[in-house]
Amino acid sequence: MPVVQRRKKNFWRGPWPWLAPTLLILIVFRAYPLGDQFRLALTDMRVSGGEAQYIGLDNFYFIASDPGYQTALFFTIIFTAFSVGGSFILGLGLALLLNEPIRGRVVYRTAILTSWVISAIIVGYIWRLLLNESSAGVFNALFDSIGLQGVNWLSSPTMAVVSVIVADVWRSTAFTMIFMLGGLQTLPTEVLEAARTDGAKAWQRLLFVIVPLLKPLIATALIFSTIATFNVYELILSLTSGGPGNATSTVGFEMFRTAFGGDGGGGLGLIGRGAAMGVSMFMVTLVFAILYIRAGVFSRDYD
Repeated sequence: MPVVQRRKKNFWRGPWPWLAPTLLILIVFRAYPLGDQFRLALTDMRVSGGEAQYIGLDNFYFIASDPGYQTALFFTIIFTAFSVGGSFILGLGLALLLNEPIRGRVVYRTAILTSWVISAIIVGYIWRLLLNESSAGVFNALFDSIGLQGVNWLSSPTMAVVSVIVADVWRSTAFTMIFMLGGLQTLPTEVLEAARTDGAKAWQRLLFVIVPLLKPLIATALIFSTIATFNVYELILSLTSGGPGNATSTVGFEMFRTAFGGDGGGGLGLIGRGAAMGVSMFMVTLVFAILYIRAGVFSRDYD
């Protein structure tokens, strides 16, 4: 049999025909938009239209020296660290709790998962109502009912930062909980029983048995959570609009505002510059994922 025919036969017998639809979808909806974003980042394309001119790396040079972008990048890193850390701790704790045979745990799981199902922009509006600084705000009305002074949740830079982190933790915790709960239900029961028989306390079983066995799953959850949190902009848009000032402006929100919000000269959105910000976000999250993989977090060798 000729070599070409043999290769064709092996191809159709292999997994590629089954993977082809998924690969096609990824190319059309992921790879192509990503490549086009790199192309736009090298141009001066604007919302107003007109022929886009190639300007090389000028957009990248601008954002590298732009104080507004640097402030947004610094806040995004802080926001991501606290939000991912908080949602992971709460998610793991809830997963451990709801993995136990407690009454009504299905109802509790469903109720917690609701926060993740709701759109991020709707979550922002919900928390905006809760944190309203007038007597219409739920939290300030509660404080007023017990004789305490209301808090400037969204007009104080410090409290605004705390507020957006708390809102994002509230939304993201369910994602981590589902990940960890699925992992807990696949752990070998004989290993846990052996640890319990040997006299290991609950915290010892968690640190020295459960966490090592869940290491690959934890890494996956952290990578997905970090990428999603680093790129967040809907929550910021509906909750604080980046304010007060630029105290809660993330890179994702700056990208949206620069490309479509009229930040350019003459009220024109700078799509090319916004695309450059998007490329920078992609590079940061890519480096993070590579560092996790290089650190061996997906290894199953726990000896």
